[in-house]
Amino acid sequence: MSDSRSAFEDLLQQAQGPLLGYLIRLTGSVHVAQDLLQAANVTAIEKQSSFHAGTDFAAWIRQIAKNHYRNAIRKQAVSKTVLLVDDGLHEVIERRHRERIEKQRREADWDRLQDCLQTLPGHQRELVQRFYIDGQSLNQLAKTTGRNANAIGQTLHRARRALIECVKFAGDEPPQVASIFGCEAQQGAESR
Repeated sequence: MSDSRSAFEDLLQQAQGPLLGYLIRLTGSVHVAQDLLQAANVTAIEKQSSFHAGTDFAAWIRQIAKNHYRNAIRKQAVSKTVLLVDDGLHEVIERRHRERIEKQRREADWDRLQDCLQTLPGHQRELVQRFYIDGQSLNQLAKTTGRNANAIGQTLHRARRALIECVKFAGDEPPQVASIFGCEAQQGAESR
C-alpha cells in the first residue's frame, strides 16, 4: 500500500511543472493557474484510488485540472466576468500541449535509443546504422560484408530485440522503439 502511495506521490510531483505550464497557457494568469493547480492536487489526492497504475497519469491529472478550470469559468460566467479563453482557443491550447508532450516523449525515446546503440557489439551497431539509418538493403549489405543476406537479417533482428529490451529498462515510460524502427525500416525500403 505504501509503495503505491509513494509511486502516486512521485507521479504527482513529476506532473507539477508541466501541469502548471499547461494551466498558465490555458488561463493566461500565473496566479489563477497556481490556484487551479492546488485545487487539482487536492482532488487528485482525494481521488487517488480512481487512478489505475500503468495508465497515463499526466492525462488523468490534466483532466482534473481542466475540470477545475471549467468550473471556474462557469462561476465567472455567472458573475458576468469576461472569459480569457473560449472553447476554440482552449482546444488549440490542449492540442499544442499534447503535441509538445508527444515531441518530448519521442526525443526521450531517441536519446535512450542512442545510449542503447552504444551497448551493441560493433558489427551489430554498424549493420543497424547502415540498414535502418543509411537505408541500405540486405542485398547491399551482403555484397559489401561478404555475408549471406539471411544471416544479416537475423543479426539485425537480434540487434533490434536487444535495443528494444535495453530501451525498456532504460526509462520509466514504455518505449516506442519498435515504431521508430518500423518507420525507419519502411523509409529505407521505400528509398531502395
